[in-house]
Amino acid sequence: MIPTQAGKVTSLADVLPSDSFLEWAFLRWVLTPAASRAIAARVRPQAEVTVDGHTYRLDYEIVGDELAVAVELDGFAVHGTRAAFTYDRLRQNDLTATGRAVVRFSYDAIRTDAARCIAQLQAVLTRDAALALLVIPDPHVETPDMAPDPMWALAPSPRAATPTSSGYFVGVRSAVDLRTLRECQKQAFAALGNYYGSGGTKAACVMSVGAGKTVLGVVAALAFTRRRALVVTPGNVIRGAFDRAFDHQTPGNALYGLPGGPLIPGRRPPVVRVLDRDTGGIRRVTREQLLAADVIVTNFHSLGTGDDPDDLLAKLAPGDVDMIVVDEAHIAAAESYQRLFAHFAGARSLLMSACFTRLDGKPIDGDVVYRYRLIDSIADGNAKNLRVLPFVPDTAVTTYELVWPDGRREEIVGRDALLAVLGDERKLSRITARSTEPIRQVMRAVASALDAQRELLFPVKPRVLFAAMGQAHAEQISRIANEHGIACDVLHHSMTDTQIKRVRERFESDAGDLDAIVQLKMLGQGYDFPPICVVVPMRPYGSFSEFYQFIGRGIRVLLHPALIGRVGPEQQFLDVVLHAELGLNEHLDTLYAENDMDPVTGDATLDARPGGTRPPSPGTTGGDEAGRMDAFVLFERGEIATRVVYDADRVETRRAEREREALAARYAAYAASTANPVTFEQYVEVMRGLRD
Repeated sequence: MIPTQAGKVTSLADVLPSDSFLEWAFLRWVLTPAASRAIAARVRPQAEVTVDGHTYRLDYEIVGDELAVAVELDGFAVHGTRAAFTYDRLRQNDLTATGRAVVRFSYDAIRTDAARCIAQLQAVLTRDAALALLVIPDPHVETPDMAPDPMWALAPSPRAATPTSSGYFVGVRSAVDLRTLRECQKQAFAALGNYYGSGGTKAACVMSVGAGKTVLGVVAALAFTRRRALVVTPGNVIRGAFDRAFDHQTPGNALYGLPGGPLIPGRRPPVVRVLDRDTGGIRRVTREQLLAADVIVTNFHSLGTGDDPDDLLAKLAPGDVDMIVVDEAHIAAAESYQRLFAHFAGARSLLMSACFTRLDGKPIDGDVVYRYRLIDSIADGNAKNLRVLPFVPDTAVTTYELVWPDGRREEIVGRDALLAVLGDERKLSRITARSTEPIRQVMRAVASALDAQRELLFPVKPRVLFAAMGQAHAEQISRIANEHGIACDVLHHSMTDTQIKRVRERFESDAGDLDAIVQLKMLGQGYDFPPICVVVPMRPYGSFSEFYQFIGRGIRVLLHPALIGRVGPEQQFLDVVLHAELGLNEHLDTLYAENDMDPVTGDATLDARPGGTRPPSPGTTGGDEAGRMDAFVLFERGEIATRVVYDADRVETRRAEREREALAARYAAYAASTANPVTFEQYVEVMRGLRD
C-alpha cells in the first residue's frame, strides 16, 4: 500500500498535480516546508523545454521574475553507465544553456535526508528576488513516510483523481525482485527508471547478444506500465521468445523461472495475449478481448496501417497502450513501427537491440540510456569471445574464368585484371561466394575449427551455422560440407513446416545426425543456440546489422554441466570463418570500432606447423555449380589468418574499467551525502580492501 498522510494537512501536494509517488513525495516533504503555498502559482508541472531539437519534460519548473528553476527527480541509483551518464549530462547542459537553474533530488535523498533537500532548494530559490520572498525561514522538517524500495518512485501519486494504473500493474510493480536479474539487467533497469522518471519517453538500450534483452523487456513492461503494455517483435522467432518468457508454465520463463529466483514472487502472472496475423489471430480477436489483456505480444506485420478493421492499430485506441517494448529496434525505421509510435503518441517506449545502427545505417531512433558492449558481455561470462578466421588468397595468382554472353570462356589471372573487366567489387564478392573453389578453401578451415572445438568441448557436440545467398547456393555449400566430413543439410522458406521442424531437430538434438545447417535468413534474430561454435557467412552483407545478427546466433556461452570446472566462459570462442574476398572486412572493422578496440591480426594456430609457420593452402581447380554466372574462381591459393577480437589482457582491462566506473558511481552518492568525503582514490582503496 502507498504511504499516505493521516488527517487533513495543508500541503502543496494537495494543491499541485503529481503523476508518480516520487513527484508527490517531493511536493509533500520538500517543496511544502521550503516555501509558502503562494509558490504554487509559479510552479509549472510537467513543463516541456525544447533545446536544439531535443524536447525534455521537466517534473516541475518554478518560475521567478529573473530565474527559472528546473526540478529533476531521479527514482533510482546514481547513473553509473556511460550511456546514462552521457545522456544526463547532455540534458542538464541543454537545460542550463537556457538559463535555468537545475536541481536534482533522488528518491533516496528525499527519504533519508529531507532537511538537506529542503536547504538546497531554498538556496536556489533565494537567487531570484520574487521567489526569495516565498522561502520559509525556519522550515518544519518531517521524516518522510517512504518505503526503502525505490520502485515506489514509479507508483502512482496518492492524489491521483482517477486511477492511472490498472489493478494488475499497481500490485505487481512493488513485488518485482530485482535481485533475480543479472548485473547488466539491473543497470539497464535503473537507467530506464531514471529516464522515465525524469520525463523521457523514448528510451533505447543497446545490449550485446547474450545479455538477456528479453528478460529486460519483461521487467520493464511490469515496472513501467500503468494500463497496458504492447510488445512488438520483427518476426515469429522473437515473438515466440517473449511468449515463452511471459508464460508461467514454460520452464525457464522470466516470471518465475529465472536462475536467481522468481521475478514476481507471490504475484499472479499478467494476462498475456499473443497475436499473429498469419494464423488469423488478429481477425478473430475483439477489442474487448484486447482490453482484457495486461500485455499484448505481436509482430510488426500484425500492426497494419489502421485502415483495415483487422489491423491491430484499428482495434486499439491511442490511450489503450501506455508502454511499448520493441525488440530488434534496428528495424524500427520500417513504416509499420513509425505508425505504431505515431498511433500511441503518449506511450513510453523501450527500443532494444544488440546492434547500434539500423538497417538503413542510421543510429537507433531513441535516447540510448544504457549500452552493454560485446566486450562487457564477454568479461561477464555471458558471451564467447570472437576468433575471426579469414581465408586470405594471394589475389595476384587467383585464376578466374570469365563467361561471355556468346558462350566464349576466357581465363584471367589476378584480381585486378578481373576488376578491370567487371568494374564492380560487389560483383567480385558474389562471384567468390558462388564459386566452388573458394567454398572448398573455406570448408577446410571450417573442418579444422570444428575439430578443435570438438576436442575442447567434448562431450558437448559443437555445431556450425552457414549463411547462403539462395537455395541453389545453400545446396552447393551443404554438398561441399558433406564432402569434407561435416554432416550438413539446408533450411529455406520453400520447405514445408514439417521439413523445417525435422531438419532443426536433427541439428539441435544431442542425438541428431547433423553437425551443420546452411540457412537462408531462417535462423536469424532471436535464435540463440549456444552449441553453435562456428559461424560461416558465405555471402556478402550490405548491412552491418544483418551481418552482426548472423554472427550473434552462436555468441552465447555454453553452460553445459559437463563443462563446469573444465571449460569456463573465458575459454570459449566463436569461430567466424569467412573468405577475405566477400567484402566483409568493413563490417568486422565496424565491430572492432564500436567496442573501442582495434583488431589483432596474427597467424592461426589451427594446424600450425612446429615453429609457428603455415604453408599456403594447396591450390585446386573447381567449377561453378550454382548456375550460370559471369565468372567464377577457377584456382586460388592462400592461407588462413586469425583475428582475435579481444584477447585475455583486453578483456581484463575492460573488466577493471567497469569496476572503476561502478566505484565512481558509488563514490558520487557517498560524496553527495558526506560533509567531508575522502578522495576517490582513498575510497577505491577502502572498497577494494573490503572486497578482498
